[in-house]
Amino acid sequence: MRAQATPRNAVLALAALGIASAMASARQSTDAYASAGPYSVTDPIDFSIPDSGGELLLRARFPVGEGPFPLIVFSHSLGGDRTAFEPVAAHWASHGYAVVRPSHDDTGVRMTELGLHPPEAKVRERLGNVVSVLDGLDRIDGVAPAGRIDRSRLAVAGHSYGSFISMVAGGITIEIGNEPAANLGDDRVRCVLPVSASGRGDYGMGEGSFNSLTRPAMFFAGTDDIRNGRDEDWRLEPYRLSPAGDKYLIVIDGATHNAYGGDRDAGDAPQYVKAASTAFWDACLKGSEGGYRYLESEDGFRAFADGAATLSFK
Repeated sequence: MRAQATPRNAVLALAALGIASAMASARQSTDAYASAGPYSVTDPIDFSIPDSGGELLLRARFPVGEGPFPLIVFSHSLGGDRTAFEPVAAHWASHGYAVVRPSHDDTGVRMTELGLHPPEAKVRERLGNVVSVLDGLDRIDGVAPAGRIDRSRLAVAGHSYGSFISMVAGGITIEIGNEPAANLGDDRVRCVLPVSASGRGDYGMGEGSFNSLTRPAMFFAGTDDIRNGRDEDWRLEPYRLSPAGDKYLIVIDGATHNAYGGDRDAGDAPQYVKAASTAFWDACLKGSEGGYRYLESEDGFRAFADGAATLSFK
């Protein structure tokens, strides 16, 4: 007996229902990462910890809950301070991450026509600030209002000059002092998130510098974030030249150098930073399959960005 045909209107209705269901699922996933998370967040807490240079000034945003919480150390751009990326830091904290931002002393560091080449002592000092945070978790636990820091889930993020520091902490090699390919990485760092990273030619980075960046990494760049005298794709080199394996690149259409953090230039870039980075932290620090799916499926971040930002991974 021939099966009865389904009426055309019913087929269309079922198809529409399936599409609507898929779109709803995508929206739920998108909302989970682009919107504030389930945790209340402390107001900014300013304090200091001991550092080789004396006292290191810090600003922290903590989720309010039992924890323990993963920790993200954020390194600001040249001339910035611990107040940088405040909206993004608060967003991460709302999703269950403690976020600590040191104020670096960039005295004597200047951009030149040849790029940014800080003195060796200033590079080591900046990196030392990050290490001091990782060494000072007992002190940071004492400042947090509730949950403790999870010592096994630590990450470093940064913008511009800070993105370089995050990559150094993650294991890239650089020419510094008498060492042509020094690896100053910290084994405690599980993953890194460089925003507006530099390619070869700055900070002692050269051929082979990114070969040793084997940890998970997410890079952010913008189509209008171009350095004078460098190729248009120069900021994409750290992604292109690092080994495959949990590497992600987000390129935001129209984003300029100061557009990412939500505390300087107005624009839409911060919403893409918040969504993609939170999924990345969930994936690499919490082992969340949902984070990976959001980044690697067509109905996750790509659906949310809708062409305003592109995502590549390898």
